[in-house]
Amino acid sequence: MDSNCNSKPVRSRREAPCDQCVLAAQCPITLSAQGLGAQRREADVLPRSFARGSRLQREGEPIVTMRFIKSGLLVVRQTGIDGVDRAIAVIGPGHLIGQPSGHGLPAVLTIQALTPVSVCEFPFALLQVLMRQSTQDLSLLGRYVRHSVVSLTAWSHLMRMPSLPQRMATALRLIAAAQPSLTTQIPSQIVLAELLCVTRESVNRLWKDFEAQGIVKRRLGRGADLDIAALERLSSAAD
Repeated sequence: MDSNCNSKPVRSRREAPCDQCVLAAQCPITLSAQGLGAQRREADVLPRSFARGSRLQREGEPIVTMRFIKSGLLVVRQTGIDGVDRAIAVIGPGHLIGQPSGHGLPAVLTIQALTPVSVCEFPFALLQVLMRQSTQDLSLLGRYVRHSVVSLTAWSHLMRMPSLPQRMATALRLIAAAQPSLTTQIPSQIVLAELLCVTRESVNRLWKDFEAQGIVKRRLGRGADLDIAALERLSSAAD
């Protein structure tokens, strides 16, 4: 699976020590009640980077490692009952992917990088060591399962909204919430159209309308400044 991911390992673990990671407080390795202690120095935790467009996980294929997202934006895709593969959500830093690996199950989702992505990759067996050290760690993965369910559930509400401006505003809020930076990275209009089940032309027209109202402002590349308060008003407005 990884052979088609266009990924590359960080040259040395010294370049990304756990105790200096800005997301250390969210990582399953450091959330353990006991921690790895001396084992951390020996642990097979591999920092990796993925280019934009890389697939970190493919639906139906075996999962051999778990990956904690440190930076970047990713799209979640799934094949519907009609056999069509569609984008269903966008996720970012703090997500743990590959959890079915602990149960020997194949991936139920495809996860693809929308921007350059960095992760910490580790085998499930490493977490099993942690969970055996303390009964408090038995529910360690539960918080990540909950985080994933809450995120996907929020995205599922989009299509219940009666108007496209509501759906677009809500999607932009969810995308912004998935990123810690002030400038939000925005997916392409093709991805937005897929998420909203409309044409790219519809997304383009609405984006220009939002720009005219000062709700969004495109920056260099895929970055944008968003008026979150205005997006919140649009999200909750009656049709």
